[in-house]
Order: sequence, then C-alpha cells, then structure tokens
Amino acid sequence: MQSFNDGLPYHGSSDMQGGNLKGATGETDYFYFFCLKCADDYAMRILEYRIHTPQHENEYNESTKSKAKYGFTLAFSLHCEKCGHDDFVKVSNTAWQGGTHREMLAKVGASQEIEVI
Repeated sequence: MQSFNDGLPYHGSSDMQGGNLKGATGETDYFYFFCLKCADDYAMRILEYRIHTPQHENEYNESTKSKAKYGFTLAFSLHCEKCGHDDFVKVSNTAWQGGTHREMLAKVGASQEIEVI
C-alpha cells in the first residue's frame, strides 16, 4: 500500500464540517457516504484509508459504562464519480462519545439549526 494521500497532509474540507456530511446503510450493513455536491445522495467511493493515531487505551473508558479495547481514528479519502468531488472524513472512538448531534455541534460552535429528516 502506498503512503496515504501520497504523504500529503489531509483534513476534510469545511463542507464536511458542521453536520453537513450524510450517509446511510444500503441493502445490507455496509455504510455509504453521500456526496456533498450532488443533490441526489450519490454514494462516494472510498479510495484510501488509514488507521490514524492508534492508542493502546481509550481515554473515554474512565467516563463511560461500555469499554473500548483501544482507541483509534480511521481516515478515509472519498471521491464522487459523478461530479469529481474529493474529500476526507474520519471515524473515531476517541472523539465525541455520547450525547446528541445538536450537543456535539454546539460544542464546536456550529449552527444550532439542524434539519431533521
């Protein structure tokens, strides 16, 4: 496997932040991220991934009932075949670990106006 993102730094665009990225499972338990630029929930391809910041212990174990075996962040490089949009997203068990989406957005100063679908 080549170096993730060809060794360049990565971080999702501002479009990805503030609760904008949507996704869902499809016909099975596989999760799909939907393109932020296409209006019809076009599924993006995951081109690369990386296990970023692996940790031997999970810092949230002290404050939660459920216990994670370790801490991790998975980074994904996403691409939309329809419009060509490229972006990054991360999934982690060392970031926000409970509460509502509204509370999470308020914590980072994002808009309180969330579309409920």
